[in-house]
Amino acid sequence: MKITLDKKLELINGIPFFNGFDEIDKMTLAELAFFQKYESKEMLFEQNSVNLNLYFIINGSVNVIIDGHLVITLSGGGHLFGEVSFVHHSPANATVVANSKVVVMIFDTTKINQMVEPVHYKLRMNIYRSCAEILARKLIYTNAIAASYKHNHEKVGDFHLLD
Repeated sequence: MKITLDKKLELINGIPFFNGFDEIDKMTLAELAFFQKYESKEMLFEQNSVNLNLYFIINGSVNVIIDGHLVITLSGGGHLFGEVSFVHHSPANATVVANSKVVVMIFDTTKINQMVEPVHYKLRMNIYRSCAEILARKLIYTNAIAASYKHNHEKVGDFHLLD
């Protein structure tokens, strides 16, 4: 799928993840970006597989599935997935499947991590910062769910009593 550099920049500028990146870094990212289309029910990657990409949903939606259970559906607007593998260098912790026809903008994290010249330090730092912000929001959300669960369950001996 061929997309012009100007269109890539337009898309990057519309994704909140890239707020705070300077124009030079956005241009570098536009040069690295490539696009992929997926049909409904097509797998983008599988849980426990090696994932070396950051994905941004441009159009469509995907299901995020962990251990066979739907966790969340993400739709267009630049939603990101693949950030855990990027930050932690671990296998994918979820399977991602197209829920409709999907177009994603992809960045090869190996190429990003090979950009070790001083001119790219800020770019790499901003990518890690943006991933960390997303992961922190996900952790805050998960902690709120855990606190709600704890609040709604009282332990009596070896039994749990539901409110």
